Amino acid sequence: MSAAPTLSERIRAANIDVWDAMQAHRFVAEIEHDRLSAAAFKAYLIYECDFVETAMLIFGHMLVKAPGLQERRWLAGVLQALAVDQIGYFERTFAALGVTREDRTRPLPPSVFRFRDGMLTIARDGGYLDGVAIMLAAEWMYATWCSRAAKRVISNPILRQWVDLHAEPEFLAQADWLRRQVDAADASEEASLGRHFRRALELEIAFHTAPFGGETP
Repeated sequence: MSAAPTLSERIRAANIDVWDAMQAHRFVAEIEHDRLSAAAFKAYLIYECDFVETAMLIFGHMLVKAPGLQERRWLAGVLQALAVDQIGYFERTFAALGVTREDRTRPLPPSVFRFRDGMLTIARDGGYLDGVAIMLAAEWMYATWCSRAAKRVISNPILRQWVDLHAEPEFLAQADWLRRQVDAADASEEASLGRHFRRALELEIAFHTAPFGGETP
């Protein structure tokens, strides 16, 4: 007899349409088929680096609202990884790709602003678990498609490194930790957490369309 689905599994199942849309997104498909253009990858990296700074704020709100020391210690480690490992990755990668200050200071597409500001607003104005729900959507989504893509041929070594970073045990453990936080929540939270989970995926879909020059409402 199979075990009953966990709260996080129920939330994903209830939002499988947007989950599947992100898993099959053009950005993901082109990486899996080794045809993502250098221009699209460069644009994506600039947008993603901007969001990493916002992610630090999101996890900061979660740390302040966390229910106990165990959660705060984990979140402090996440902030350390974002500030040192991820920002360091972008600095090295921008240098390797010749990304200039001018490239990085161009106005961001509207969907990138909406993603950044929408995610931050939920974390800032909501409770601890609201922040968990949106970051679970983002990190579970990345862990899933990057674990799949890591098994494929990716000829661009910098893109290969980016995919591998999101398929390594450390990142998968982060997604698992967020899942466990949701699974430990009271069932009465399911509808609210599901709404935030869905909104995060909707924002992710639009965000990942931006590197191709497209915008979604």
